[in-house]
Amino acid sequence: MSEFNLYCDESRHTSDPSQKFAVIGAIHVPREKKHSIVGRLHNLMAIHNAHGEFGWKRLSPNRAAFYFELIDLFINEEDLRFRCLIADKTLLDHNRYNEGDSELGFYKLYYQMLVHWMLPGNTYHLYLDWQQNSASGRFQELRSALRNKLSGRAHVACLESVTSHSQPLVQLADLFMGAVGYKWNRLDQLSTRSEIKTNFSNDLAEKLGRPTLESGTYPSEEKFNIFHWQGRS
Repeated sequence: MSEFNLYCDESRHTSDPSQKFAVIGAIHVPREKKHSIVGRLHNLMAIHNAHGEFGWKRLSPNRAAFYFELIDLFINEEDLRFRCLIADKTLLDHNRYNEGDSELGFYKLYYQMLVHWMLPGNTYHLYLDWQQNSASGRFQELRSALRNKLSGRAHVACLESVTSHSQPLVQLADLFMGAVGYKWNRLDQLSTRSEIKTNFSNDLAEKLGRPTLESGTYPSEEKFNIFHWQGRS
């Protein structure tokens, strides 16, 4: 049995309503490797004098070298993995499936992103970026749903909310989610596009050996998995 930490984030509260696709994602790391990998992140931050958070919104030309080295760190660190779920927001029929509760709908997508990633025999510790939820107990509901579905197979040891500023692996998840969402929402094709964000997204795809981030991957893809959720028929 192996133990893993999953550091999760989602774009529900932060994405522009005009953008068609929402993204939910997570970084996956063996629990015993967490401290050494976070140490590498902190060393890289120190080398580049990069203070504060380094999520997608913080990506800027004056920190370009640091951000591109984050890609290299991820690619070269075989124990780091990323998975995200892409959802077309126009297909989210909250009135039909979620009693009009869009928040509940997004937690169901969280469930879909996570449950198919958690393998039998393993133990998982889940850390979700804290969000202000309209209903108390959302995290507990998600934990219970995962435990019920995975009963007798994978084990969910904990599911806790954390703040992104204290968890660099949540920030890394946010960074990669931003790159994927940037391509899927075709923000790189606008006249107002950000050159550094466009270059970052393209460089990430190239170093993953892909022509673009704007496509789903096979379920078996382990390093950088993009799950295109296409709604219910």
